[in-house]
Amino acid sequence: MRLLAEADPLEARLLQAALELLAERGYRGATTKEVARRAGVSEVTLFRRFGSKKALFQKAVAAFFPQGFVERFPREGMPLEEGLLVLAEVYQEFLQAHRTLLPKLLTEFLRHPELLAEGPPRGLGMALGRILGFFRAKQEEGLLRPDEPPEELALAFVGPLFARFLLGEALGVRLPLDREAYVRGYLEGRYGAR
Repeated sequence: MRLLAEADPLEARLLQAALELLAERGYRGATTKEVARRAGVSEVTLFRRFGSKKALFQKAVAAFFPQGFVERFPREGMPLEEGLLVLAEVYQEFLQAHRTLLPKLLTEFLRHPELLAEGPPRGLGMALGRILGFFRAKQEEGLLRPDEPPEELALAFVGPLFARFLLGEALGVRLPLDREAYVRGYLEGRYGAR
């Protein structure tokens, strides 16, 4: 798990340690003392930087995002099928890379919505913007239905991928994915775009 690059290496270490402990122990079980220890600083330093446990974890969640992830998403000018294949590949890799972290973070977000006080993690917000831009561009090109918002089109594509991942994790089974068949099913099944 990596965070978006932080200008301050000390702050980056504290945020990384906070996110790791959040995933391991949950918000209540993750102590500022242990975060400071993992980051190699005193607890006093942690509180000088962030002021409170809540502020520390809010910032850690906001900074969570794999470095270089957004750049891999399809660009607006990419052909539709190629872009969807790229999106499915990158999304699947992200889910696999964070297989232990994501279910735990989602649980903590439900238990402690204050962790998302600043909205979705900024890196994921950037990724969402890029994805929506791609779907919006394909709508404008007449390749996807114009009667649904791009958010619905994107959710209809990535939602089943995420559900497949969560079910596989919960049941302890690997569910292989034929990305080309998945993209065809999306285009032909729901949207009749062909």
